[in-house]
Amino acid sequence: MKYTYILIFLLLIACNSKAPIEVKQIVSNEIVTLEDNYKDRSLIKDSIRISIPLEFEITINSSVGYIAWHYNVNGKILNESRFDYQVYDKQNKTKQIRQLDFKETVNNNPISIILKERNHLISKKDAQELLKKYNINRSLDNLNPKDTIKLTTYDKFRIENKEMINDFNKINDSIKFRVMKGDGSFFYIDKKINW
Repeated sequence: MKYTYILIFLLLIACNSKAPIEVKQIVSNEIVTLEDNYKDRSLIKDSIRISIPLEFEITINSSVGYIAWHYNVNGKILNESRFDYQVYDKQNKTKQIRQLDFKETVNNNPISIILKERNHLISKKDAQELLKKYNINRSLDNLNPKDTIKLTTYDKFRIENKEMINDFNKINDSIKFRVMKGDGSFFYIDKKINW
């Protein structure tokens, strides 16, 4: 009987141990933008790229060497390049990052990363309606590959464009985090994107 209590106690401790990291999606106040569809222009002529910023708050609960990620859209892993998506540390949005490296143990103050997804296309007609809605007087016909049109913050955009957001949610988008723990083993977390 004594061993049964010890076993139950050990199982409770094991069940309550925290994962090396916890990831929470935050509704970002970063800017939603429209961009030229230079990547797919020859295939899809009547489209504009909409770039939607996603924010994730990462809390580190134990020693980790690094945290990396893969972005998955409708079953396809996207190329982490300037074409499909970019990731930034929220504290320094000027430099794209490929992973978070840790030389020493960090406290569990959350780290926020911004993922700028650039894979969604909308019709020029829908894009024109967005320009009108946000009182932006720009032409979509002569956008250069480096031009961006700032619409509004994502927290407002998702409220004011529920139909578009609901359409995005129909696609099975997710981000998979790979964590190298302090002992060299790996831990994985899959997070569905909630647009």
